[in-house]
Amino acid sequence: MKTLRKPSPLWPIVAAFAGPFRTPRQGIGHPQLTPRLKRPLPAWSLLMMLLLGAGVGFYASTIFSEVAGIGGPTTPDFTLATNPVSMTTPQGSLASITVSLTSLNSFAGSVNLNYTLTPGITNVTIALNPGSVSLLTGSGSSTLTVSVPASAPLSTYTIIIDGASGKLSHNVTSILRVVPPPSPDFSITSSPSSMNVTRGSATSATLTLTSIGGFVGQVNLTTSISPSNGSSPTLTLNPNRVTLLSGGTGNAVLTINTSSTTSRGIYTIVVLGVSGTLANSFSIALTVQ
Repeated sequence: MKTLRKPSPLWPIVAAFAGPFRTPRQGIGHPQLTPRLKRPLPAWSLLMMLLLGAGVGFYASTIFSEVAGIGGPTTPDFTLATNPVSMTTPQGSLASITVSLTSLNSFAGSVNLNYTLTPGITNVTIALNPGSVSLLTGSGSSTLTVSVPASAPLSTYTIIIDGASGKLSHNVTSILRVVPPPSPDFSITSSPSSMNVTRGSATSATLTLTSIGGFVGQVNLTTSISPSNGSSPTLTLNPNRVTLLSGGTGNAVLTINTSSTTSRGIYTIVVLGVSGTLANSFSIALTVQ
């Protein structure tokens, strides 16, 4: 079955100037249909056809642009993002999230920030600084700080940060996981962690001891150097015992002396800290020139 085609929208114009069809015979069984114009097409009809064609083309291009997403909305707006998106925090500690805001399509207003913690935590402290961010320069940021109490239930929490400016509003979600605090311990670090010294001179490093997991106590310090022989550098600790409070830090100074007879080369210094059954160490690289 043949499908009937819809008549062309230009057919009335053509029909107005066309007469009936003639069917001259050109051989047996081979008729031909030949349209006969009543009179020549005037110039204005050709112009009308061109205008109609241009209109159809413009309409088609508009539909294509909308479907393809070309020339999308240009309404001023802003975006929100957090870093990190998810974090793990021990009970009794602090956690922080950076909230980044970015202007879209020349948005240049101020965005007011707020937050929601789900489920809630008793005695938790949450602060947004600043609570309002101006995007006159195109971007801005705020810091969300969460003070997790030691009594906080071990669980996973959702923090929703809302940003609003006039009729515009957006939100972003971060995940907070509260875990048990680490066992009481301490750590040792050195600044600097590697040193160069000219033979016959001295240098020093600052040792920092840090309480972990509520550690409280005294840490006894000792040092060793390798390779060790009669011409190795000599080491002095002051003090050689550091007292730490819960969450606190303490310092000691390591002094390294060399003489004109000290062997040139690379040495490794190990600082050992002991408190009861706990022991931790830190290595320092030393080059004698």
